[in-house]
Amino acid sequence: MSAIRSVVACVALLGSSLAFSAPITWSGAQNTAGAADVVVSGNLIEAVNAGPSNAGSVTVNGVVFANSAALLPQSTTINPLGGASTGDANYDLLLGRFDFGGGTSRSLNIGGGNLLSGMSYIVQVWYTDLRSCCSGRTMTFGDGLGNNVNLNASARGLGQFAVGQFTAGGASQTLSLASNGFGNVHITAYQVREVEPVSEVPVPGPLFLIGLGLMLMSARLRAKG
Repeated sequence: MSAIRSVVACVALLGSSLAFSAPITWSGAQNTAGAADVVVSGNLIEAVNAGPSNAGSVTVNGVVFANSAALLPQSTTINPLGGASTGDANYDLLLGRFDFGGGTSRSLNIGGGNLLSGMSYIVQVWYTDLRSCCSGRTMTFGDGLGNNVNLNASARGLGQFAVGQFTAGGASQTLSLASNGFGNVHITAYQVREVEPVSEVPVPGPLFLIGLGLMLMSARLRAKG
């Protein structure tokens, strides 16, 4: 793996540091439940919790989420959990912050400029808002290429998260945001982690299949004889 990373690092140095819209394969929306929601497999590249600039970092399931008030134009400390709880104080803190604004569509550059072209990564994104004004809203997260997942702000009482996998094509990755029927996009938190690529099942070559067919025919002839 280290040899692969070295080769990929050399390639990345030659490429652009601008965000690249690689296709993201989403696993689908999942209802937020508890701290174990936070994926810990692979190597952490970036973890960000939206919210006011003085909010500070928060650690959930061993993952340190740095605070950022710069994901979207506005941030808030208004409690979007509305008294609900995951049973984990730090997870509640993470879900209790968000950034918003910028209109009905927006794109973020994620990965912090530390992605390596050709390497496999996952992105995990959260959306929670249980306020009476906003409960039931749906946000669409995607890659800007049409591969999207819809997250409901109040599903099962705690909102939703989703995990997607992609192969980096540059030092950063595009994450697109789109609101559905309301004025401004929102985001609660996200993280990016490097993971092992999914192993592909080898496809038998034509010579192997021909050989297998001849073996089966020979066995049949012997059985008839």
